[in-house]
Order: sequence, then C-alpha cells, then structure tokens
Amino acid sequence: MLKKYSSFFYLFLLALLSCSGDDNGSDDTTSSSKLTSLTISSSVDKAIVGESIFFSALDNTGAVRTYEAKFYVNNNEISGNTYLFDEIGTFEVYATYENLTSSKIEITITPIPIEFKKRVLVEDYTGTWCGWCPRISYAIEKLEEQTDDAVIVAAHQGDPMQFSRITALMNAFGVTGFPTGIINRTANWNYPQPNNISQVTLQLYEPANVGLAINSSMDGNNLSINMKVKIGSNYNSLRLVVYIVEDNLIYDQQNYTSYYGGASVLRNFKHHNVLRASLTNILGDQIPNGNLGFGNVYEREFSYSIPSNYKKSNIKIVSFVTTGESTEVINIRGAKVGDQQSIEQN
Repeated sequence: MLKKYSSFFYLFLLALLSCSGDDNGSDDTTSSSKLTSLTISSSVDKAIVGESIFFSALDNTGAVRTYEAKFYVNNNEISGNTYLFDEIGTFEVYATYENLTSSKIEITITPIPIEFKKRVLVEDYTGTWCGWCPRISYAIEKLEEQTDDAVIVAAHQGDPMQFSRITALMNAFGVTGFPTGIINRTANWNYPQPNNISQVTLQLYEPANVGLAINSSMDGNNLSINMKVKIGSNYNSLRLVVYIVEDNLIYDQQNYTSYYGGASVLRNFKHHNVLRASLTNILGDQIPNGNLGFGNVYEREFSYSIPSNYKKSNIKIVSFVTTGESTEVINIRGAKVGDQQSIEQN
C-alpha cells in the first residue's frame, strides 16, 4: 500500500512540474512575440555645434529599452545613448534592440550664432490732444539719458502729424488707449513709464542674431536707401520693416501731468521721431527664404520722395527685423539721411 501511494505521489509531482514548465515556456514565447517595433526619440531635434543630445528608445509595449538598445548616428554605432555633435549638418539617427530597428530621425546641427550690437525699439502711441501723453514723452527723454541704443517711433493719431495707417497699426497691437508704449512689439511699457526705464534697457542684454546697416543718399527730394541685413542664426522666417520718421515738429501739446512744469498746455512743444511713412508693410516685408541662410547678407533698395512740407534735415530712417512667426523685434537701427553704416558684428 505504501508503495502504491508513493508511486501515485511521484506521478502527481511529475505532472505538476510538467505543467509549470509549459506555463513558463508559453509566457516567454508570448512576451517575445509581442515585441514588434522600436521607437527612438531625442531630447531635441535641433542643436548648436558642440552640444550633446540624449536619445531614448521604447518598444511597442511601452517598455524602456534605452539602456539595452544600440544607437547609430549616420550608420555608426555610438557609445551609450548620448552623442556630442562636433560638426554642422543634418544627421540620421536610429536604434536597434534584439531583432528590432527603429525608424530614422533627423538631427540638425547649426553653427554657433553670430551676435550683433543690440538696440531696442520703443513705439509711442500719442497725439497732441492727449493730456497724459507727455508722461511717455518725458520717459523717453529719461531713457535717452541712459542709453543711445533705444530707437523711438512716435505714431500719432488725431492731430496734424497723424500717421496715415495708424488705425491698422493700433489694431495690430491691440492699442485701445493713449498713451501706449510698446517695447520691441512684444510688451507694453509699464505705468508709470518714467519709473520703469529699466524695462526698456534690460532688453539690450538680450542677444541679437541679426545685424542691420542703413546707407542713404539724397538727390533733390528723392531719398535712396540701401538696406543690409546679416543673418547670424538659422531662422525659418524673417520680416524687414523700414520707416521714415521726422524730428523737431512744433505743435502745442495738451498736458494733464506734472511733467514739464505741469502747464496744462505745453506751448511749441518739440515732437521727435514722428512716424511719417512706411516703405514696407507696417508688419514687415518677408525676407525671401533663399536669403535666410546662416551668414547671408540680404540687401534691398528703397526710394522715397520727401514731401515738400517735410524738412529734409530732420528726416531719419528706422529699420528693424522681426521674426516671421511673430512680431517680435530681433534688432533695430536708426540713421540720419546720408549716413553710411556698416553691420556691427560683435
């Protein structure tokens, strides 16, 4: 009887072990068959030469395979999952794990950007009827005491100096009240502006990867302008704006402020940087894509017939470049008629 039970127990144990082995084998086969694809990703897809990029890999089950996978840059296996790109160009990267190979991704490596002397644009929305507008006029005077690198454009509305396209300009930047000061077409100058000069000057510490030069000459009333724009980084889109402004226009100015002695009317007030004309779209003309390459210099000629009621000696040219995707000013330059400028590369 004992022998019979021992035999039965042996057969039961053998069957149990056999079932257990079949389950394990079945799970391994199922797990392996589930792996059908591998996906590679990168920390960035664009970088500057000399920078490192990190790569990772996931299989189709969501499992991380980064530290088991092999990574290849232009078909050459790299060590680990980090690669320092020391050449400029476009590179193909893929990963492998076991018998899986990911699709290729592209990494673009660009040169170290060229930096240029930086200036800042302040647009002053104003009018002689506006009693609070001397506040920004005064702030601009304080600003110009601190820096020569602020370029001012005064866009007038509702007075003899009104810019012909003022409504379109106001609509473009959401100007609903006067005065309004806008810095580099991205930020309102905070009230009270005379106490917030640093909001403008801090912009001068931002890098400028576009440089400009304005050269001009006068023949009678005909103003000829040669614009040069040097591209110091890779941009998808850029716009060029060219304005004509005039200084020393004399008109009485309403004044509700305590500035300029607090008089209710500022008699024979000198208005400077008055926007007279735009030789481009007010938001800028597109710089052709073929001219956007790193290190390229884009040139364009403009001509302008100065009206007889403008004083030629007071005329200035203002030009700036904005990103095509937004209205942000990358860099700006101003010039008097007859100036011959070179691009100011740092």
